[in-house]
Amino acid sequence: MPIVKPFKALRYNKSKVRNIAEVVTPPYDVIPPKMQGELYRKNKYNAVRIILNKTTSKDTASNNRYTRSKKFLTRWLKEGVLKRDDKDAFYVYTQIYKSGKRNIAQVGFIGLMKIGSEGKDKVLPHENTLATPKKDRLELTRAVRGNLEPIFILHDDSAITRALKKFSAKNKPVIDFRREGVRHIIRKLEDPAIIEMIERHMKGKNVFIADGHHRYEVAKMYSKEPGGSDHLMVYFVEADEAMLTVLPTHRLIKDLGKIEKDDIIGRLKKHFDIEKTADVKKMILRLSGLSAGCAFGMYLGKRRFYVLKLKDAGQSDKVIRDKPKEWKRLDVSILHHFVLRHLLGIKDTDENIEFSKDPFETAKAVDSNKFKAAFFLNPTKVSQVKRIAKLGERMPRKSTYFYPKQISGLVINKH
Repeated sequence: MPIVKPFKALRYNKSKVRNIAEVVTPPYDVIPPKMQGELYRKNKYNAVRIILNKTTSKDTASNNRYTRSKKFLTRWLKEGVLKRDDKDAFYVYTQIYKSGKRNIAQVGFIGLMKIGSEGKDKVLPHENTLATPKKDRLELTRAVRGNLEPIFILHDDSAITRALKKFSAKNKPVIDFRREGVRHIIRKLEDPAIIEMIERHMKGKNVFIADGHHRYEVAKMYSKEPGGSDHLMVYFVEADEAMLTVLPTHRLIKDLGKIEKDDIIGRLKKHFDIEKTADVKKMILRLSGLSAGCAFGMYLGKRRFYVLKLKDAGQSDKVIRDKPKEWKRLDVSILHHFVLRHLLGIKDTDENIEFSKDPFETAKAVDSNKFKAAFFLNPTKVSQVKRIAKLGERMPRKSTYFYPKQISGLVINKH
């Protein structure tokens, strides 16, 4: 593993859909209800109808979001809205975006990957999965018999990236559009020599799941079912820090439990150097300057912003047991296991903690009194993701948020 191969993708027919930007979507798991409705209204062929169909109060076993996804997919194929490409290809996918002051071109390829047998799988995860999302995606996969969205996997072969960049410089895109500050470009790679080189270089390597843990687990489950497929669609990108951006996910606390807000600083000051800042912008700026060590931002409302710098990582090591040192030293591990559970006694459950990407919106949520406090994190490094995956460990939930998300609807793998 991984054994990869090209495939004949389903793609939107340009004679039927002239503006690809109107029919593609973000991945299913980052589409809230409001956005789902907006995508429905945007275009009658928008891919949201197949990747995340709406539920209704009249849904039954024979008429539900999954059966409707199948009907839309079948109808669009029959009407020629979606067409299968004539030749097997890898699909070179480039995302050009800005991260801070950096202009980044993330280059990878979409292909099919054979699912390994149990015990021999070299596809390394770094996050735990939940039963409900897996049940949802399994039902959809069974209904449409295909992969509607690729999972995102990292590899360690710079030669593949060089070959993709060289190919891209000489070949025109089949898809090219901008969406929310990101340019998305697809090129069809049909050259047998380059395909053979990619297949050969990928064979036998460890690869790391960046995004799509639930869909990968579902693909393994589906491969064992009668009529299931032993391949799934994957977007492969080199694990190069210069080409990847990981954003932090901040924590919002609903209930502090038995501890009062005024007592939190007292509990923390023995283990942390605590610095008060004037506002969220200054807090985040100061926090980013402490990314080499374990540090957090904290907001308790009423303009009480703090930056917390851990004095001695050995103190948290004593609390977090039965885990390797690399796992214990993750900021997100220390926050959940040492700070929230051990020092503050706050319930670390999905019912009590919500997650937010925007630090300003996170602070506003505390000011609205819906939440009692918020904790802010620096982003997890790609190198940390790789180390934890190689150790066979899983990070705490919502440890990584790779940006930008891959757009869904560009290519589809129909079994």
